[in-house]
Amino acid sequence: MSRTLRNGNDQLRLPLRLVWNDGERRPRAPLRLAAGIVVVLMFANTGRTLRPSPFAGDGPLAEVANNLIGGIPQSGGIALGVVLVALVVDRRVLTDLGLRLGRGVWRRFAGGLALGAAISAFGVAAGVAAGFYEFGGFRLTGGPGAWALLAVGTALSQLLVVVPEELFVRGYIITNALEGLDGFPSVPRSVAVAVAVAVSSLFFYLTHSTRGEAFGVMAGGLAVLLGVAYVLSGDLAVPIGVHFGVNFAAMIGGSAPQQATLVRIESSATVAESLVLPPEAVVVRLFGAAVGVGLLVGWYRRAGGDRRVPASIVRPSLRGDRGTDAPTERR
Repeated sequence: MSRTLRNGNDQLRLPLRLVWNDGERRPRAPLRLAAGIVVVLMFANTGRTLRPSPFAGDGPLAEVANNLIGGIPQSGGIALGVVLVALVVDRRVLTDLGLRLGRGVWRRFAGGLALGAAISAFGVAAGVAAGFYEFGGFRLTGGPGAWALLAVGTALSQLLVVVPEELFVRGYIITNALEGLDGFPSVPRSVAVAVAVAVSSLFFYLTHSTRGEAFGVMAGGLAVLLGVAYVLSGDLAVPIGVHFGVNFAAMIGGSAPQQATLVRIESSATVAESLVLPPEAVVVRLFGAAVGVGLLVGWYRRAGGDRRVPASIVRPSLRGDRGTDAPTERR
């Protein structure tokens, strides 16, 4: 930068130093977060206006296929927005956002999937036992073959939603918030992690509360679990698995009825239109998320002993800086 913008110690003058990280040649974390949120929401809202429905008719297969194809523009807009901001504003390599497809990624995804599905299944089972759900039997739309196609289409539709959301909310927001807070030596890493997870959970609450306050609270509570899964594992495989497991199991298990729903349940109240989700079920899911946090912490402590937050989350790998020393871990 121009010498006129620097003081006698070759540092950027105030207030420029408050908004620009000279050592990393990129904006400070709060500006990166703000830029990411604005750009991604703009791309997502633009994509939402483009919802193609190429298949005519109102049959189950046509409905599922149209839902899958219709969701591509919005999900693609989220992913494209994250990639653009990460490369241009953030100056980071994309693996820094948790996109690591190395050894064990499918095992971590499967573990998250099992945990997420268990939370939804526990909510239904507890509801039937407690009486706020009424079990209505099983259904197999169109027979085994057609149902299998419906289930695959529904699963793909959910992955199309979940992967870009996790890339942005956990990969981009938590990574940048944690990096920014970790730059202050007086802030313990545990506090930085808690604040970063809280910020991402607040964003998840705000973007999901359009379906109702109770639904937003439930989404925010589950987002804490997703954030903990990200900061403990160091990549997005576990939170993607948890998120997908919660959503897909809810659809198969009847609390979010779809054409592929296998279990029929009924309730006299719901917190959100098109869902079978009474307030009691929200409480049960939040309890399940809290148990999930405990299980994840216990698992990673058992597997890694004195578990540290992976350095890849708090020390960026910036494009053009490949020759720098590898980051070191700090609590």
